Amino acid sequence: LVAMLSAGGAEATVHVARAVTSLSGAEPNRDALRDAGALPRMAELLLHDEEAVQQAAVQCVANLGVEASDAKAFLAAGWHLSLISLLSASSAEVQGAAAAVLGNLSSVPEFRDALLSDGALQPILQLLHTSALPARTAAVRALAIMSQQLMSPSLPADDAGAAAFVDAFFAADALPTLLAALGDERPREGVDGGTADREAVAVLLLLQSLSGGHGGVRPRLVAGGAVEALLRFLPAAARYDKGTSTGEMVDAAASTLASLALAAAAPPRIEQAGGVPTLLRLVESKKPAAVAPAARVLANLLRDEPPAGLPEAVAPALVQALSTAKPSAVVDLLSALSHVHGVCRNAFGGAVLAQLAAGLLKAVQDKENHEGCLASISLLSQLALRPEARAALAEAGLAPALRESAAAGWRCTELLLGILSAEEAAPQASRRSSCSDPSPHASVAHAAPAPPALHQPAAPHPNGAGFASPPAPPQYHSPPPAAAPFAPPPPAAAVAPPPVYTRLPTPPSAGAKRDVLSRVAYQPEPPEPPPQYQPPPPQQQYYQPQQPPQPPQPQLQPQPQPQPQAPPPPQPQHSQAPPPTQPQPQYQPPPAPPPQQQQQYQQQQQYHQPTEPPPPQPQYQPPPQTSPPQEVEPPPQQQQ
Repeated sequence: LVAMLSAGGAEATVHVARAVTSLSGAEPNRDALRDAGALPRMAELLLHDEEAVQQAAVQCVANLGVEASDAKAFLAAGWHLSLISLLSASSAEVQGAAAAVLGNLSSVPEFRDALLSDGALQPILQLLHTSALPARTAAVRALAIMSQQLMSPSLPADDAGAAAFVDAFFAADALPTLLAALGDERPREGVDGGTADREAVAVLLLLQSLSGGHGGVRPRLVAGGAVEALLRFLPAAARYDKGTSTGEMVDAAASTLASLALAAAAPPRIEQAGGVPTLLRLVESKKPAAVAPAARVLANLLRDEPPAGLPEAVAPALVQALSTAKPSAVVDLLSALSHVHGVCRNAFGGAVLAQLAAGLLKAVQDKENHEGCLASISLLSQLALRPEARAALAEAGLAPALRESAAAGWRCTELLLGILSAEEAAPQASRRSSCSDPSPHASVAHAAPAPPALHQPAAPHPNGAGFASPPAPPQYHSPPPAAAPFAPPPPAAAVAPPPVYTRLPTPPSAGAKRDVLSRVAYQPEPPEPPPQYQPPPPQQQYYQPQQPPQPPQPQLQPQPQPQPQAPPPPQPQHSQAPPPTQPQPQYQPPPAPPPQQQQQYQQQQQYHQPTEPPPPQPQYQPPPQTSPPQEVEPPPQQQQ
């Protein structure tokens, strides 16, 4: 039959395709058809000219099933275009088959992007309004698979594909249709139970995907009435116990409600719809599929500023569920209990606290449930800060279980053991403090008198009448000699030696007083400097004009310069001979000695310049000088 799909004519191909499609409807025949290569041959017939062949081919491909690895071949051959066109076929079965194939292949990001760009989203959304349950279920399932990829937190919050998908979903008015599918109680009369369950599961998966991600769709779902529809669906689904499908529906519905509870407008709607009693009944139902997601909803409600009385109302039910919960629900229950303790510590007290300690002990001892053990230690860290909670934990026997965990290398349990051991050491410390026998340290402390304040005014000297002892430096504030027994010994001995002040027989004179103060090195007022230490002002005035001719001395060149001979003290014969108008020619010797003598003369001047020339007495003595302006004659020579 598979070989005849390409060997026969158009009419034969129609009959062969229908035969292969009929065989693919039975599960035992599908493996044999796949081994014979029926899947690629039927996929090629998606591009056949005959519509009947295309419809048979798409139904056969849907029955045989496609995987994500086949998406590349469908894109390369263009078979996905034929599937998009078959979404608008006249037969509901063909529409459902095409939607099912596209949904299976849309898990691949490249194939999903190709579907969105080729316009496959609108035909799939239109199938949500069809009356045929299989076609509607296939369309919902395709949308759920596409939304899982588009609403993933791994994508950026402003992803263009996700925004286009969400806008198209709400523009097609698809939400009321999906919520209507959740309003009927199970089982529904005249409807295949398996198909109806698959539709409900697909709807819940689609809502769960839309409510996840970055949370941008939650306000629109809450405004569309998703909270009320889920609260009506949960009790009916919990009563209708039909194995795995029911557990999946309850889990998906409660998980979606937990995500919607994070929206700002969701908590008031949940409270108005009576959601808290419904959630508490699910927690008390002891069904793992209902307990964990219901506890998750309560945990999300207990944030920011929960309604008054909510923590006290949910704490007993959560503690009771923890003691009998399955390992899969322990983490969600402990998370909800941590939220309760965070917003209201008074919610745990008395019997509830003792029962909570027993449940935490069970969670710590379950080494196979690693996540539950870590969550229990997190809650224990909060409870250990309260004395009544530490007493309840110690009474429940948590210390041995924590020691076993500490022996396994858990650092967090060692810290908890330290806090719990402090509760045992507290009575011993109180007994030691209430002991009647005083300690030797205490007796010494009471025997020693309290030292007086160091900031006291200085008293007059006891041996002197009218003469006060030299004041101590202000930074130490040493006490007077009369209060020496009460002053601290080290500072008093270091600041002011007593013998200096007590051995003065009589008030000394001014000279003797100055000698005593100089020996003691306490000089509160500096003595007046003697007149000989003050430099005379004429020396400073004559010493300053001598500095201007010094800077040009390093600029000696072979040519004779007047700067080295500018000061008249070194050679008075040259300074007297030349007239004041032409100083340069008279600096040279009149007989014009040979160059060798000139060089020797310059060398002598260079050797004499580094050494300090003796200050000539006629210039440094003020009497012969008339006025300072006459000494400022060298500046014209420097300018020349």
